[in-house]
Amino acid sequence: MPEESGSRWLPRRSVLAGAVALSISAVAVESVLAPTGAAAEPRYTMDGWRFCVKCFELFPTTNTTYYKSVCPAGGSHQAAGWTFRLTYNVSVAGGDGEDAHTQGNWRLCWKCAAVFWAPGSSKPCAGGGGHDYVSTAQFLLPFNIGQPAGMQNQWRFCFKCSALFYNGYAYRGEYGRCPYDYIWGHTAAGYDFAIPVSAYT
Repeated sequence: MPEESGSRWLPRRSVLAGAVALSISAVAVESVLAPTGAAAEPRYTMDGWRFCVKCFELFPTTNTTYYKSVCPAGGSHQAAGWTFRLTYNVSVAGGDGEDAHTQGNWRLCWKCAAVFWAPGSSKPCAGGGGHDYVSTAQFLLPFNIGQPAGMQNQWRFCFKCSALFYNGYAYRGEYGRCPYDYIWGHTAAGYDFAIPVSAYT
């Protein structure tokens, strides 16, 4: 689904300056999700995430103004398989909205387009140096819930580069391409994340 002009990311500096403003359309890629309670933080969704067949990372195909598509395997990311959507809120510090089966502090790296765990921003990035983000969008990833209908699990954290990658091909010894380890690829650690599927294409 193409991005509409009213849908945009929020730079960190706008929040720190006290000038946060969201432009959200009911038909935009980023759509409001109703908070679960009066005190719950507002949540939104972003559609158009894809699996990169070269590096096995999850990368976005929308909001292309805000990041560079740089794959650890060379060139740009190459989409394959299903289309996913991620839930996010607006959080500067990170961690808001976490619960027993939801982990926050996942961000979009503007230098390579990987979803990475922000405390690991010093880890190698395919775009050079360490990962970095310019948006206050904090992605909230469900973990250790198996594979409910409409979701795909076996998405894992790579402890070598901090990126989220698909580990479902480990049974055949395939781990994608990691910017830290070009020989063995990504190495899974921590939780088993389940990502919502928006289209089975």
